[in-house]
Amino acid sequence: MTADFGLRTSDFLVGIAWQVNPAFLGDRQRSIPLAQFAPLAQVPGVRLISLQKGEGTEQLEQLRIADCGLWIERQETKPLLESAIRNPQSAILDLGSRLDEANGAFMDTAAVMMNMDLVITSDTAVAHLAGALGVPVWVALPLVPDWRWLLERDDSPWYPTMRLFRQTRYSQWEDVFGRMVEEMKGLVPQT
Repeated sequence: MTADFGLRTSDFLVGIAWQVNPAFLGDRQRSIPLAQFAPLAQVPGVRLISLQKGEGTEQLEQLRIADCGLWIERQETKPLLESAIRNPQSAILDLGSRLDEANGAFMDTAAVMMNMDLVITSDTAVAHLAGALGVPVWVALPLVPDWRWLLERDDSPWYPTMRLFRQTRYSQWEDVFGRMVEEMKGLVPQT
C-alpha cells in the first residue's frame, strides 16, 4: 500500500474517521469535528489517512480554509509524493471516492485498515470493523457513551486490540486527543 500512495515505509500510518450518520439520534455526541484530530498530525512520523465516507467528508474541504495546521491531499487529484515531500506532518491523505466503490461495502476500507499501524475513530462502524479485523484501534467516546462500551474501562471485552478514550467533560474532545497524542508518542518509532 505504501508504494501505491507514495508513502514512506517509515511513516506511522493512522487511519481516521470522525462522523456517524447525522440522521442518527446520538450523532451530536458521537461525531467529532475533524479539526480535533489536528494534534495527532503533529506527532513526528505520523501520517493520517482518512477512512471517512459520505457525511463528514465536507469537513475535509473546510479544513483547506480553516487554520488548524492541517491540509488535505486528495489521492485522485494530485500526485501524493509531491505533497508528502512538501509537508508530510500536517497532511491528511484523503482516499475519497476510491474506497468501497467497486468491491462492495467496507471491502476496500478493510484492506486499507490492514495496512495501518493504528485506526483512530469516533463511535462509528469503522471502530467495529477495525476491532473485528484485529487492527489496533482507539475509539474516542463521549462522556455518556453507548451501552456497549460499558463504563469506567479503557478496553473492550469484544475487541482485544481496542482502546477506549473517554471524555472527562461533556462535549470536550481536547483532553481525549491530548491523551491520545501522549500515548502515540510512545508508539511511533523515532527516526
